[in-house]
Amino acid sequence: MKLVAEGISKSWGATHVLRGLEFTAEPGSLTALTGGNGTGKTTLIRVLATILRPDDGKLSLGELDYRADALKVRGLIGYLGHESMLDAAMSMRENLQMFAALYGVADARARAEALITRFEADRFADLPVSELSRGQEQTAALSRALLHKPKLLLLDEPSTGLDKSARERLWLAARDQAKAGAAVIFSTHDHDSAASVADRVVEMRDGKLHAAI
Repeated sequence: MKLVAEGISKSWGATHVLRGLEFTAEPGSLTALTGGNGTGKTTLIRVLATILRPDDGKLSLGELDYRADALKVRGLIGYLGHESMLDAAMSMRENLQMFAALYGVADARARAEALITRFEADRFADLPVSELSRGQEQTAALSRALLHKPKLLLLDEPSTGLDKSARERLWLAARDQAKAGAAVIFSTHDHDSAASVADRVVEMRDGKLHAAI
């Protein structure tokens, strides 16, 4: 499903973070958002994830309008932000089964187990999330974002805290999601990762997107 952003603006008080931003992401594409701290990458990701509402502009995913069809749009989005959104008292396995059921995944248990296996997480899947390392929690959160096979996958600094092998699995999962027809968008400070993983790299600057490659 194609993502279209038209004239998106967002301000915090007198600070204009997004300024009439125009952006599209095609099904099967993998787009990297680069830029320094405070340039609006996280704000844009959160707007696209329906967590923040833009002050102005229009967003659509396929034929769905973000305002008129908000619940349907949310059900098609996978989001990994700076917070894992997991229940810290529950294990990774329990969290995945719970979220899969909430998403209406047909076989919640099997889907959870498939992701645990995919990310080689068996050794920590039954520990409470509160006891996981940063990288392990990030792996669990990425699995949560992939549970329902989203049409739009949004990843905000997803490689933070991951070791080399975990990063490789992350980028492989992102590529696989794109190959399955999803539009994948991730923010990063790592220009090498952006160039090697994405098929398009854009830079956030002055509240707009620049320098598409």
